[in-house]
Amino acid sequence: MKTGKHAYAIILIAALLLIMTACSSSQNPSMSSEPSSQSETANGSGSSAPSAQPEAATKTIKDGLDREVEIPTRPEKMVVLGNMGEVLSLGIKPIGTNDYYLNKFEPERMAGIASVGGDEPSMEKILDLEPDLIIIPSYFKPEIVEALHKIAPTIATKWGLLPREHLSVLAEWLGREAEEQTWLAQYADKAAQTKEALKPFHLEGEKAIVLQFWNKSIYQHATTVFTPLFEDIGFIPTDAQSKVTESKGISEEAVVDYAADADRLFILVDGQNDIDMYQQLKETAWKNIPAVQNDKVMLVESARWNDYSTAAMEWMLEDLVKLIK
Repeated sequence: MKTGKHAYAIILIAALLLIMTACSSSQNPSMSSEPSSQSETANGSGSSAPSAQPEAATKTIKDGLDREVEIPTRPEKMVVLGNMGEVLSLGIKPIGTNDYYLNKFEPERMAGIASVGGDEPSMEKILDLEPDLIIIPSYFKPEIVEALHKIAPTIATKWGLLPREHLSVLAEWLGREAEEQTWLAQYADKAAQTKEALKPFHLEGEKAIVLQFWNKSIYQHATTVFTPLFEDIGFIPTDAQSKVTESKGISEEAVVDYAADADRLFILVDGQNDIDMYQQLKETAWKNIPAVQNDKVMLVESARWNDYSTAAMEWMLEDLVKLIK
């Protein structure tokens, strides 16, 4: 009998609780099932709103050869045969590159990166690395591009873009826009510090030209190749320098007029032979050039200044401080 009463009491309590819950739900909207569903929707877990889509594994880009190429959205194993400066500026460390870059960049930055050959890459070495993406310049021969693309998706950067333009394109392709902005901010800070360090030497406003000794010839380049000099530090191109729009040869004799109104002359040299060449010209054909007479000719390392990359932009700033001071 006691057992029956006890069971009846439990049933009664349960019924009362059920009634109270129903009343509470009808009187308090915050407790109803509909807002609960809305809360889930706001958090992205409800069925009435589309859930966040996972990032696609691949995407299609148009490269510098106007080809549509499907590439990994987040490539992790890259072989880089062009634009190494920009790739490093985006915080990427390739798994392989050519000897040109291995010899050009600081050993600590190249540590752990495998060689894939010289002027023409070794397909066998690249195949062994199992890359998920290969980056090349657009001037590579079509047959090399085709062979590389059989190993892994291969994208070509457009030859002739400015370093910052290459940086922007690669950042978009590789999903590294945040890293691009970080590098731009760091470079702007470095340029400002360099300009401040050189202020006592009153370089800003000096007229300057840039020449390059290469293979016993002399070349002139557009100012866009040396933006740190003209945009960041404040050198002014001479009228003759500002008219140069592409790299081209110039004779020893023509340099006399070309450099006539320059306060300072920068010459890219590659080794002792180029240095000797300048010393000879200094005593002969170029002895009446004002910058030569005033000892305002700076011989700079060609390998660092002619790379035409974001890395070269940093190197120019670093070298200026050493040379001027």
